[in-house]
Amino acid sequence: MSPKAVGGVMLAVLVAIGAGWVWGASGKSLVDLERRRLELRADYEAARAELVDGRVSLFLNNFGDASKHFENARLELEHLQSKLREVSQAERAGRIEIVLSSVKDAQRLAAQLDANAQNAAAAALQALSAVGLSE
Repeated sequence: MSPKAVGGVMLAVLVAIGAGWVWGASGKSLVDLERRRLELRADYEAARAELVDGRVSLFLNNFGDASKHFENARLELEHLQSKLREVSQAERAGRIEIVLSSVKDAQRLAAQLDANAQNAAAAALQALSAVGLSE
């Protein structure tokens, strides 16, 4: 084979590899964005579910169980807040701080066997809906 033919084959292989890489990477950013959005939504829903479970426990006068649910909600919210900061959504992360404050109040009141924990939990749910991750 002549050097021109070898060079042509090498060039064709490099072009094919480059085209394959571009084609494979073309939809990846969209997939990553959708995956992040779904992860944020899952964390949001997990926190919301824990808050609702905590309120149900308060209705049943099970303050210990309610406190555990509020602790789980707090952990989920902190995780959600850090993810929001990672994707440069500082405004939403700041709104989570308001929710966290209400959750901490609800947990503290539940530990004191105070029925006002119900109001704090309701405020947390209302503040959570203002974050804007629900669809």
